[in-house]
Formats: sequence, structure tokens, C-alpha cells
Amino acid sequence: MRQSLIHFWRINLAVILGAAVATAVLTGALLVGDSVRGSLRQLTLDRLGNIDYLLVANEYLREDLVFEFQDSNEFRETFAAAAPAIIMNGTTVHAETRTRASHVNILGVAESFLALYGAEAQAFASLLKKEPGQIFSSVIINQSLQNELQAEIGAQILVSFEKPGEVARGTILGSKDTEDVVETVRLTLTGIVPNKGVGRFSLRPHQTLPLNAYVALPILQKALGQGKRVNAFAVAQQSDPESNDASGLLQARLREVLKFEDLGLKLTPGANSLILASKTSILSQQVVRLAESVAVEIGAPTLVSYTYLANKMAAHGRLLPYSTVAALNPPVAAPFKPLRLLNGRPASALAPDDILLNQWAAADLGVAVGDSITMTYFAVGARDELFTQQAKFVLRGIVAMAGLAADPSLTPDFPGIADADNMADWDPPFAVDLRLIRPKDEAYWDAYRGTPKAFVALETGQRLWGSRFGNVTSIRIAPAPGMSLHQTGNLFKEKLLAAASPEQFDLAFQPVKAQGLASSAGATDFSGLFVGFSLFLIVSAALLVGLLFRLGVEQRAKEIGMLLAVGYRQKKVGGQLLAEGGFLAAVGALVGLAGAVLYAWLMMAGLRTWWVAAVGSPFLFLHVKPLSLITGYLISVLVILLSIWLAFRKMSKVSPPALLAGVTTFVQARKSTRKARIVASVSTVLALVLVAVTLRIGVSDSAELFFGVGALLLTAGLALFSVWLHGAHKPLAPGKGAGVLRMGARNSPRNPGRSMLSAALVASACFVIVAVGANRVDFGSELQRKDSGTGGFALVAQADIPLHHDLSSEAGRFALGFSDSDSDKLKDAQIMPFRLLPGDDASCLNLYSVEKPRILGVPKAQRERGGFRFQQLLQPETNGDANPWRLLNQDLGPDVIPAFGDYNSVLWILHSGLGKDLLMTDAFGRQIKLRFVGLLKKSIFQSELLISEENFLKHFPARTGYSFYLIATPPDQIEALSGLLEKTLSDYGFDTATTAERLANFQAVENTYLSTFQTLGGLGLLLGTLGLGMILIRNVIERRGELATLRAFGFRRATLALMVVAENGFLLAFGILIGSVSALIAVAPHVFADAGGVPWVSLLSTLTAVFLVGMLASVVAVSSALRIPLLPALRAE
Repeated sequence: MRQSLIHFWRINLAVILGAAVATAVLTGALLVGDSVRGSLRQLTLDRLGNIDYLLVANEYLREDLVFEFQDSNEFRETFAAAAPAIIMNGTTVHAETRTRASHVNILGVAESFLALYGAEAQAFASLLKKEPGQIFSSVIINQSLQNELQAEIGAQILVSFEKPGEVARGTILGSKDTEDVVETVRLTLTGIVPNKGVGRFSLRPHQTLPLNAYVALPILQKALGQGKRVNAFAVAQQSDPESNDASGLLQARLREVLKFEDLGLKLTPGANSLILASKTSILSQQVVRLAESVAVEIGAPTLVSYTYLANKMAAHGRLLPYSTVAALNPPVAAPFKPLRLLNGRPASALAPDDILLNQWAAADLGVAVGDSITMTYFAVGARDELFTQQAKFVLRGIVAMAGLAADPSLTPDFPGIADADNMADWDPPFAVDLRLIRPKDEAYWDAYRGTPKAFVALETGQRLWGSRFGNVTSIRIAPAPGMSLHQTGNLFKEKLLAAASPEQFDLAFQPVKAQGLASSAGATDFSGLFVGFSLFLIVSAALLVGLLFRLGVEQRAKEIGMLLAVGYRQKKVGGQLLAEGGFLAAVGALVGLAGAVLYAWLMMAGLRTWWVAAVGSPFLFLHVKPLSLITGYLISVLVILLSIWLAFRKMSKVSPPALLAGVTTFVQARKSTRKARIVASVSTVLALVLVAVTLRIGVSDSAELFFGVGALLLTAGLALFSVWLHGAHKPLAPGKGAGVLRMGARNSPRNPGRSMLSAALVASACFVIVAVGANRVDFGSELQRKDSGTGGFALVAQADIPLHHDLSSEAGRFALGFSDSDSDKLKDAQIMPFRLLPGDDASCLNLYSVEKPRILGVPKAQRERGGFRFQQLLQPETNGDANPWRLLNQDLGPDVIPAFGDYNSVLWILHSGLGKDLLMTDAFGRQIKLRFVGLLKKSIFQSELLISEENFLKHFPARTGYSFYLIATPPDQIEALSGLLEKTLSDYGFDTATTAERLANFQAVENTYLSTFQTLGGLGLLLGTLGLGMILIRNVIERRGELATLRAFGFRRATLALMVVAENGFLLAFGILIGSVSALIAVAPHVFADAGGVPWVSLLSTLTAVFLVGMLASVVAVSSALRIPLLPALRAE
């Protein structure tokens, strides 16, 4: 075998090079996947440093918890360190230039947190110290934020973030004014952190650089008014968190160190009972259930109450302003003091429209039992706005000012009210008409403070004033049997802490390192993606190897024939040849491994530069894994061996005498064209049927059907070509056109199988390349349509700090600081607010796999408005309702929520689909299912999932305000409106972008992938045309006798070359033409809708290059083949 390999070294070298190309491309594609995954993994490790677990709470916790945490042998055995921090979102402004950067991570850090990133990061702690003579406290920022702000050391930076509210802002007593919602501090820039390590810290896995600002923890705590409290704890583990998840140990340790007050609860002693209340004035429903179950367990009676503020109570033309009303259920059982009527009897149960007034209020209104009383109060609307509501009651009794009726602790310490010395000093977050307050009201306040003046049934109060945050303000707990009040309190706290899990209070350590590393596997399999992109290159290289090997074997036809003639068995001869082929494949594949590394390096360089729009990051670098090299090598060898075996198989059918005569092709009788005619007819008929269907349903809605039409026409065209190749042909008539060229074209049927294969390969490749390349989208005027991917909205906006006022109303704009003239500019704009749950970007812009996608709460107004385009709907017809957005209103059962997502994001990023469920955890630690009932088509919602606002508030009640906006306005007002909103709402970090830009960013990824496929597919097609050159050489070798005869009759060598090249050119041109035309028909709806978006020049250049390279390869092949002496061939004839 060695001598044979050396003797035929030229053709063997060509086979090795072909095998190397196939291996380089296939293995290189696998290495691209390794490189993307490896780069994402490295970014995760860099982003988190030594942080393995992270707890980020909605409420602020004692900073000392971190020290109590570490005071345990079990903790020290498993974990290396823990650090407190404050992590939140905000906006920064260069104080001098007013350059602004939104979506900034504001980090309050101490040296212990920086130490989790090593000594280099720990050294930055000194930069956060205030130097002598420095007026403002220090801030350091990472390089990416410095690039945004263009700020130098010493510059003053304004940092804005959300203040924590004493009461939830979605309630009547939650302040929504900008000065109470937004805190801005002026800081001095004292350092720049590189974009690595702590400079890359982010909660969300994403390949892009975050914008980070770091402030000393005490400074941020002071600005927030939180004292020694934080909202985050970071923990480093001693062992690998991937192989040893210790989050359970952390949760158990958290449970051990949590105190009753850490749950946001307070238990204070009253006259004869304990009073359980919340620091935010309202007890959540799960706390109420938990408290009542614990009270039952210890045998302590309870009394539940809900106190609200009535603006007015009126009867007989008299008015009683600003009175608290307690909702509870009389008769109040012992040991609690009952509500006693004036006659000394306890009040009985109240009907839904019954009310009790205390003695003072009844006298002031001049009412008697049976009179009607009208109560006016503030209710909270769907957008957290306050509006006036009325309720009518019948007076069922007047209670004496004693016992429970005279207990001011029934009313929580409402902020802005409880600490006021006089009613005139009230400063609640809603308007108070001080003109209504009389001296007698002040006297009541002085004597009784917030003691309720009226009482209604608990169910009535909860129905009228209940909120998503809860409908109980306090629970009174009487002493358990045989226990004092103090003992009962201690036991209650102990039992409640034992029964409560931290997860119920949204306190959970997340294994962020393990989650991030798992996410680095990526939402997209880049190995498979680039194998697909490079498929034509791989197939072309494999076919080229087969053709080259076949050509080498044909050169040895007489040798093979001689061996067979003298008695060697065909199996042995064939085995010897295949062994040589296997050796060449093995050597070529080995050489190709070096090429694979180079190919992968080039692809990664392309992803960082030419195709960066597909990955959005320049931080992707080559990673080579031995397993991928081995896998690629073995697969490549098998593919090449298969190609060699297929190439050799047909030649093995040629008889030894024929081989001795130089014949290398097994000639079969001409096949019947009946099957090909049937295929052509059926394909044509089906194509016509699909055309009729598309005309009926509309061209714009039938892209898939048109693709089917194109594919069927390609099949029909190739079938008819097969009929022509296998059919009988009349002699060429003299004098009609270029005879030599026509003779070349007519030579195609000489070997119909080979000609058919050549044309079909070129046609199929061109069909795919043109169809895919023409599918590039360039959104145009359709963006203004309501049924487009923008829904007819011109602007999309997001705020770092949620807005709690209605931008659509004049009053809301005034409260947000708009002047009258600026407010008028927004009057005609349609502004649609969405609630936002932060999470991972679920679009193709994020290379990481997504576990917790962002969620939008869709308001009722948008669900009624409708719009956008849908790819799929779970129930296309809902009782004749043409608005699919109402599918979000469905009740699918407990904890199953109907959801929308963008088709591409759900399918390719979340790997889910229509009717499938996505599991998530809500704010109460419960598992919920988001069921996809509709998938949008190429929409601006590719980064988020959508659920109804009602379901959003039910499962994520703490997410108050609106952070995401869609705005519809005429095109000529877009720029002015965008600037106005960003300027006026700059403190909120309000960022706007056109919906066209947002869609273009999403589409750029798809278009870049299409460009990549077109580029690599074009290269594969070019390589395939070299294969046609090999076929041409085989044709010349097989037809040596024919060509020699023609030469003897006087045909010049150049004429013969032109004839043979014309044959190849005919097959090449036919393949390009039928493939391209079929492809254009397949994408006709897209071409008609957006002809400007189709890369005509690029596609035409690719096809032209294919044709020219194919013709050049043919000329080179023919000129080489025709140098073979023809005289011996003529003698053989």
C-alpha cells in the first residue's frame, strides 16, 4: 500500500487536502460551540468572582445578620466568607455636562464585598473613602459607565435611585410624589474600575457589559434612611458550587438567625392583649393565615381588624371629616373587651350595610339608630391612582367611648398622620382639605388620636378597602391558657418563626454561580448552528473527496482489471483500495484538526467583528476542547469513508475486460421517464393548488405556503430535467446557432445520472441560499400599522424607577413635574403603561439560557385595544372574539396563568411552544405555570413574556408602579416627544427608543445569521463547483476515444474544450437558474412586501461568483484533461 500511495501521490495529496477541508469545517463548527460556551462560562466566573450564593430581598434586613450568619462552626466548615451589600437599579448624571446613563447597577459595598473579587478589587475600598477637603462623598464607576458619562476623576456625579417607602405605594397611604420616591445624591468620582471582576458584576447573565456605580455602604444606607440595614448578602463557598449545592444549608442557617422583626412584623403589648402589626401598616394574607394557625396551635384567642380612613361621613346635611373606620366582627368574645352600646349591651353581628358610630360621632352627625349614613373614601384604581368612592350604611347602634371602642391602637401608625400633633399638621400622601377640619375635630384628635369613630363588619371593610397587599391591619392575640401576656408573646414569636419559611417572605439564597454556569451552556447551540451554516462546505468537501478518490481509482482502471483478470477476488482488490482511502481519510482528517482550530478562530473573530450583531459582545474567544477534536475527527473520517465507499461502489460493477479496456463506468439501459413525469405532474398540480389557497387567504398571510410552492416547483423542474436527460433526442440541425455550444449542452444526457446529480446539487444549494438570504427583514412603513410588530406604537420606554402617576392624565403629568405647555404636547399621544418584573432578557440578544425571563403585566386598556401580529394562537376563535389579547383574561385554574411570548423567543430561547407551560416561582415562594396561549410574530416583546395585569398583581404584589411604556404618536412628533419625556423624567431614569430601533436590534441578529449562512453556504457552493470540475475531468477521461475521433476529423483542441466546458456550463447555469427562480417564488410574499430589504446585490454577487468559479474550474479541468495524448485512445477505438 505504501508504494501505491507514493506512486499516486498527486491525486492522494488532493484527497488528503479535501479530507482536511471537510474535517476543518466540521470540527471547527464544534469548536465554535465550545468557544461560545467557554467564553460565556468565563464571563460568568469573572462577573461573580467568588460569589457563589446571593440573597437579594425586596425589604431591607439587619446588616448584623451577616455576622450572626458566620458565627457557626457548620457555616465556617462549608463557606469561606459572607458580605452585606445594597444592590439596586438607578440612573447617573454627569453634573456638569448633564450626560445621563440609565439602567445602572447602584452598589453599596463594604471592603468585605470587594474582597470576594480578590486583593485587587479589595484595594478599591480605599477609593470610596472621603479624602480631607473633599466636599461630597465618593463614588467609583466601571469603565463602561465612564465611557457613557465621559466623566473624569474629580467630576461630580448625580446618582438617583428609588427610596424605600414606609407603606406600599400601591395603597392609599403610599406616597407617590417624586421627592418621596426618588432620592438623588451628589458624589465625587474618585476611581474607575476596569470592566472585569467586580467591574463586571451584574445580577443578570448577559454577555454585554453592565453599567456599575459603587458607593460606600454607610453612605448609601444614610441616603436611603435605612441605618444599618441592607437588601443583599453574598456568600462564597469553599468547595465547587456546581458539584456541591449548599443553598439548603444557607437557608437553614438563615432560618436560625432570623428574628421576628426581620420578617417585617411587630408584636406590641396592649391593654389586655398583644397586637400583631406590620411595619408597612398592612399584614399580608399569608402572614394572617400563618398567625392565626400559630394562635390556634398555642390556644390563644384572636381578634382580626382592618382600619381605614374615611374622607367624610355625612347624614342629615351634616359632615364629619377625616375619620378612621375599623372593620371587625362583633360580638367581640372574651377575653377581649366588647363593643358596648350606650345601653350597656354588647354590639351584635353586623350585616354588610350596617355601621356602628361611637358616641362622639353620632352626636356630631345628629343621627339615631336606623338613619342612613353616606361614607366617602379614597379607593385605589387599577393604575394605583386614587379616586373617590361612596358607600351607604344604616346605623345599627351607637357605642360607648370605652373599652375597645376607645382603643387608639386599632389604627396603625399611618405615616404623615400618626406623628402629627394636630390634624392641621397631617401630611399624608393624598390631598387633605384643611378647610373641613373644625376645632371639635382637633379636640377629638387631642383626646383620642386615631381612635375609630365608626365600625363595620370585617367582610365589608375588606370588600371596600382591601388591596393586593392584604386586608388586615392588626391581629389582637389574647394570652394563652395558663400564660402571661409576655409568655404568650415569646411563645407566639417562637412558633411563628418555626412555622414560617424564609421563602414565604421572598428571602432565598440563590446559587447564582451554579445558575450562571448552567446558563453559559447557552440558549443557542452554536455547534449545531455553525454545522448548519457550514453544511454546504462540509458536503461539498466530502463529495470532492469522493470524486477525487474515484478519479484516482479510474486512473488505475487497467491495473485493477489486470488484478481481477489474473484471479484476485474483487473483495480483496476493493478492500485494498478502501484501505488506501481510509488511510488518506485518517491523515487528511488529522491535518484538518489544525485547520479546525484556525477555522474556529476565524469564526470567533467574525462573531466579534463582522457578525457582532448576532452576539452583541466582543468578549468571545477561542476555546479548544479535546473531546470536540476527537468527536470531529471521528465523524469526519466516517463521513469521508462513506463518500469514498459511495464513489467506489459503482465502479465495482464494471467487468474486468471493460476495466482492461479503460472503461470505468457501468452503463445501464436507458431508464423509463414515467416516474419522473409523475413527480413533475404531481408537484405542478400541488403547487397550483397552493397558489389558489394563497390567493384565497391573502399573500401576506401565506409565507409558509409560498415556500411550499417554491419547493414543489424546484422538484417539478428537476423532474422535467430528468425526463429530458433520459429521453430520446433528435439530431442537431445544422446552421442553427452556435453548434459547438449546442453540442456541449446536448452531451449532458450522455450520463444522465451524473448530470442530474450535478444540476440537482447546484439547484438545491442555490434554492436554500437564495431563499434564506432573501428572507432578511428590513421593517418599513408597516411599522405604523396596528397589526405590525410594533402594534402601531412609535416609542418604547423603560424607567429605572417605576412611575406611580398616570402619564395619560393631565393630573398625573402635573404630579410628575411636566409644565402646562409640555403636558399639552403629550395630550394627543396614546401612552400604554405596563408593570415590569425584572428578569433575564429572553430575546436572541442574550446568549445565555434563560431561567427567569422578564414579565410584563398587560393593562386592561391594551387587552381591549389589541393589535400586533400573532404567529400562533391556542384558541384562534374565541366565541367569535377577533381580539386575541382577551385570551389573557382566561381562568386556567389555580396557579396557571395564560401568557403571550414572541414566537422566536419562546421557540429558540426558552425552548417551549404554544400550549406548553413555563414553571416560575412567585413572590410567595409558590410555583406557578405560565401557559403560552398566544405567540406574537416578530414583535417588540421579544425580551419579555406577557400576562394580564391582574395576574401580575396577584402573584407579584410588591411590584408597584409602571416601568415599561409604549407610546403611539405621529412620526413627525417622535423625536420631540422622546426628548421631552427623557428630560422631564430623567430622575426616574426614563429611557426612550423608537419601536423601529428595538425591532431592528432584534432583527439584526436574524439578519446576521442569514448573512453568515449566505457567506458560508456560498463558500460551500463554490467548493462544490470545484467538484463539477472533477466530474468534468472524469467525463474527458471516459470520452478519450470520442474526443480523439473528433480531433482526427479536424476539430481543434480549443473547439473540443469549448464543447466540454459548454456541457458543464449548461448544467451549472440550469442548476443556478432553477434553484434561484424557485427560491424567489418561495419567498414571494416577503419580496413583495419588502423588496428593499432583500440583499439583491449580495445574492447576485454570490450566484455570479459561483458561476464564474465553476466555469473557471471547468476551463482548468478541461485544459488539464485534454493534455492527455489522444492517439493511444484513438488506436484503442
